[in-house]
Amino acid sequence: MRDASFRPQRGLAALLAVAATLAALASAPAAGKTAAAAPDASQAQRTLDRFLAALGGRAAVMSQRTSHLVGTVSAFGLTGTTEGWTERPDRSASITKLGPFTIQEGCDGTQAWRTDPSGKLLILDGKDLDRAKAGAWFENDRYLDDDHGGATIAWVGNDKDSLGSYDVIDVAPPVDKPRRMWFDSKTGLLARESLKEDQQTVETRLSDWRNVGGRLTAFRTHSEVSGMPMNAITLTIDSVQVKVAIEPSRFAPPAAAASGVHWLKQDGVAKLPFEYRGRHVWLRASINGAPPADFLFDTGASITVLDSAYAAKLGIQTEGHMQAMGAGSTGGASFATVKSLRVAAEDGDGVELTDQKIGVLSVNDVLAPFFWRDCAGVLGFSFISQFVDEIDFDHLVLTLRDPKSFQYQGTGTKLPMTLAGTVPVVKMTIDRSVEGEYRLDVGSNSTVDLHAPFVKQHQLDQGRGKTVEAHGAGFGGQFTSRVTRAKRLDLGPYGWNDPIVTFSGATTGGLASEDYAGNVGNQVLERFKCTFDYEHRVVYLEPGAQYAKTDHFSRAGLLLLKTGDSVTVGQVLGGSPADKAGLKEGDRIVSLDGKPILSWQMNDLMTLFEQGEEGRKLSIEAERDGKPRKVMVTLKEML
Repeated sequence: MRDASFRPQRGLAALLAVAATLAALASAPAAGKTAAAAPDASQAQRTLDRFLAALGGRAAVMSQRTSHLVGTVSAFGLTGTTEGWTERPDRSASITKLGPFTIQEGCDGTQAWRTDPSGKLLILDGKDLDRAKAGAWFENDRYLDDDHGGATIAWVGNDKDSLGSYDVIDVAPPVDKPRRMWFDSKTGLLARESLKEDQQTVETRLSDWRNVGGRLTAFRTHSEVSGMPMNAITLTIDSVQVKVAIEPSRFAPPAAAASGVHWLKQDGVAKLPFEYRGRHVWLRASINGAPPADFLFDTGASITVLDSAYAAKLGIQTEGHMQAMGAGSTGGASFATVKSLRVAAEDGDGVELTDQKIGVLSVNDVLAPFFWRDCAGVLGFSFISQFVDEIDFDHLVLTLRDPKSFQYQGTGTKLPMTLAGTVPVVKMTIDRSVEGEYRLDVGSNSTVDLHAPFVKQHQLDQGRGKTVEAHGAGFGGQFTSRVTRAKRLDLGPYGWNDPIVTFSGATTGGLASEDYAGNVGNQVLERFKCTFDYEHRVVYLEPGAQYAKTDHFSRAGLLLLKTGDSVTVGQVLGGSPADKAGLKEGDRIVSLDGKPILSWQMNDLMTLFEQGEEGRKLSIEAERDGKPRKVMVTLKEML
């Protein structure tokens, strides 16, 4: 059986962790008006002693060293199944099936693993390994041991809500973060619990207690993510067996599944020219045999995504619905399976993957105006991790290699990396003294986006020079951040002075992460030939032609968005040349420097605005409320 601390999101959290572009089932200390109290281990111990008695006594609880349950899961408009196993002191495993996804995961006390939606095995490391160990620790009742399994317990206070009154304690396991637990003041049973994991909150309520083998077990648990009510998960236990024999292999990683990769030209290697537009990597991909369309290649995306309108055009059937989390905010997403995903060059070189599990959400509403083109989707981890990925920014070639036969032949530096869910993470230092863990995000056009919690912790926003506010966008929406220059960035043996850094203004999503210092974007990565080896958890950085370049920021202070055949002002930075010239958001641009605005290419505009000679005057014809206007923007360095 599962003890009262069993959480139904255990298997589903794995699904969401590998689909973090769509959502992240993590959590923070629960709400409620808990009465403040000084930490009191004795009061917390009395609460746990009462809980043990309510369950059936210490002997009954401790005698059940193994468990096997089968349950029904309802989530995201879908109904599925979960099956789980535990073995004291620190082993757990589960299989969860929901809609198109089947997720397996396990922990043997030392090693933890899971499979991604398309079946690829992923060995966990870094913070993900700590979370998996903590999950197995809680699932095996370790906090109820005489020594609390090495945990620290603390009395929080008394609390009330519409359902009752509670005694509240915090339990901090040997690894990962503490969990807050509310015990019913009348029955002594655990009524709800919460957990802080990065910037989100999940609260779980437990009910329908039944006697199994001499102790009570909650047969129903309901979890809700704070601010994302559509992502509620309900587990109803159908059957529980305790004191059962479990093969040790149940907790070990399964044999790696066949990759499902078909090499179109040469086994084990494919060379794909890419377009570098708006400091993003663009590839042409075909879904289910349809004509190739434009996709972003994004190491920050945990699952491959199709734009919802494009998916509908292809007749792809979706199922389920959930709230999604991207760089800046939240939105809506559903799920689908595509028969084939082919990425090929004009000479026929490339790869094809079959039976791919994907997310479907509106991409173009936010991204297309920024890029001046439609985006059919995003190639994320479920695609990228099948290969060793070499991104040659100088020659605009992406080389995909088979991880099984790969041997690095370059001259770059080998840096260890871990995974934040599915996103590569390396250590980097800012201003020569402040080290942090940074996600390498090929889906970002920034130099470095520093997360607000890290900035606050190290007071990185103090004593800076010029700072400007700028808009950013993620799958979920737009947000405002502050941009300035740091003194120095050091990444392995490489470093630069006066880099542009962004203090993220995102309050939700990946750029509000509390667990990582920030995201490293393409203004750093384009300086190298980057080789990502997910299988061996290393990244190779080989300096390229742009290695010593200077970071540039807009000298116009002007962002232009394109929707259909109309180009409008999306942002004017306060105090910028564009602001002083009188341009305003919403102005329709007709021409720039005597050329029709639609004759300009996005990359050419970006180069002009960032690297145009200071003092150069740009003549702009615009319309506001149907009335023509002519303005002159004089380029000037802003940072």
